[in-house]
Amino acid sequence: MKQFLFFLGFAVLISGFYTSCKENTLDQLRDEEIVALDTYVKANGLAEAKDSTGIYFKDIQVGTGDTITSGYKVMMFFKITLINGTTVFTTEDSAGRNYEEYAFYVDVSNDLVNSSYVQQIAGLHHGLKKMRVGGRAFMVIPSELAFKALDNSSTLGIPRFSTLLATVYAKKGYSPEDQ
Repeated sequence: MKQFLFFLGFAVLISGFYTSCKENTLDQLRDEEIVALDTYVKANGLAEAKDSTGIYFKDIQVGTGDTITSGYKVMMFFKITLINGTTVFTTEDSAGRNYEEYAFYVDVSNDLVNSSYVQQIAGLHHGLKKMRVGGRAFMVIPSELAFKALDNSSTLGIPRFSTLLATVYAKKGYSPEDQ
């Protein structure tokens, strides 16, 4: 029995040394995200699309309605994917059609709103405030404005340090006064 405990203790000690000497995997994952993001931005000519908040924003079609501001309720269609093209959130059905609008509350925080994962993407709030109602836009949202180092791969399919690509159509908008 003593030999077994000795070898078990020795194995734990060796594994502790091994893991403490390994490069920090979170730093490595963040570095990999930065490389993938830079590669994507360069390959798609989006370098000039970066704004002061850190997202890359490009209008597909400028809306004709009000400018979206904090407090707006935006009825929208969207498709959010990982940088590799894997869809993580969407209002589209399997055939790519949108039937039901999603109510997104810009810069509003309460228990009901915060229960939705899409509402928790800070970069989406920033991007919507650059749009007008009726507009369509494409956004590249780095992980620091999305889910950061949280590992949602088992629940949402979003690994740590994942850049998100969002295509958004702000179909309708209601100002705080109109809600």
